[in-house]
Amino acid sequence: MAATISPLKKTAPAIEARLVHARVSGTQDGMIQVDHPEGPVARRALSCLIEPQAGDLVLLALDPAHVHGHVLAVLERPGPQDADLALPGGGVILARDGEVALRAPSLRLEGRERIALDTGALEVAAVSASTTVKHWQGWFDTLEAYAVSIEYSAKTLSARLGRLLSRSLESFRSVEGLDETRVGRSRTRVRDDHRLEAGHITARADGFVKIDGQKIDLG
Repeated sequence: MAATISPLKKTAPAIEARLVHARVSGTQDGMIQVDHPEGPVARRALSCLIEPQAGDLVLLALDPAHVHGHVLAVLERPGPQDADLALPGGGVILARDGEVALRAPSLRLEGRERIALDTGALEVAAVSASTTVKHWQGWFDTLEAYAVSIEYSAKTLSARLGRLLSRSLESFRSVEGLDETRVGRSRTRVRDDHRLEAGHITARADGFVKIDGQKIDLG
């Protein structure tokens, strides 16, 4: 006759914790100092996102099995309601006088369908920036840009302007193929020397042709 012996299942010891109210007296080296005699030093629980500050009334969990207690939540904060929300992984959300800032080693914003930003003013400061867009549309009342050096390449560049004003110290342009200009009227003013070199020159006018100069040398 065979007998089957099953091992007895060990049950984990129950965790007994007591919840008390405590006032934060200060913080040092990631530890929170509270005014409770049973747990003068505590750690911030992972679920407590708000970083405790001196003077805060907190909910403290005291567990005899642990040396330090845990701050579960910040209940009240006297004075200004500024707060630091510590996120797992090293990110922090800071709230200061109606201003919210997000600090993290790396930040990524992803919207599967659409991301909309509506604001009165937008400021962007970066050491370097890279943008990849398949189609870009922009509407501006006024546009001002300042740069030390600009380099761009495009297969086709088309611009429609009401008036174009360009001021530069020097200008150089190189065109490998055809360079064609169509205008209603054209005027060119050169303060010093004006030179024109070409393999062949053809000049044609439907009306009057005038050449005026102190000395004209042909040949």
